[in-house]
Amino acid sequence: MVSGEPLESLRSDLMARASANIAPSPELDWPREYRGVHQTRRRECGWALYQATGVRKGDREAAARQGRENFRLFGAPHLAVVCSDGFLGTHGVMDCGAWVSNFMLAATAVGVSAIAQAALASWPDLLRKHLDIGAENRIICGISFGFEDKEHVANRFRTSRAPIEDVVAWVE
Repeated sequence: MVSGEPLESLRSDLMARASANIAPSPELDWPREYRGVHQTRRRECGWALYQATGVRKGDREAAARQGRENFRLFGAPHLAVVCSDGFLGTHGVMDCGAWVSNFMLAATAVGVSAIAQAALASWPDLLRKHLDIGAENRIICGISFGFEDKEHVANRFRTSRAPIEDVVAWVE
């Protein structure tokens, strides 16, 4: 967990990299492309967020600015960086997913808003430099958290959810 001046220093370096368009070098494989329903959902989510935040279609500068909000941590005062020992492999990443979900549910239960951010794993070297994370740990994601600014347009945005029938196979 990081807050205060250490967080501000990290935020500044993350924003500098994002603004310079330095290519990410995550430790986990990211999708090279999205296909089918995943591509459709990603596009729908992106366009809905852009609409909510006033980004017009074709305005690449505004879209890039909105994308950099990830690296500004959406203005959150706290950040959890989620790591897994490399030797745990895929199962360690799965465990982290469960931890992230529970962390976010617990935060919500006490009135704190949180957002999981895979984008924060873009530059592991920066996170290691600022947070003294050992090389044996794979950086999975970050969770930015704090009290929600209910007036910010992005906080009124909600993604759609697929019906359960589309994501669960029932075998009887």
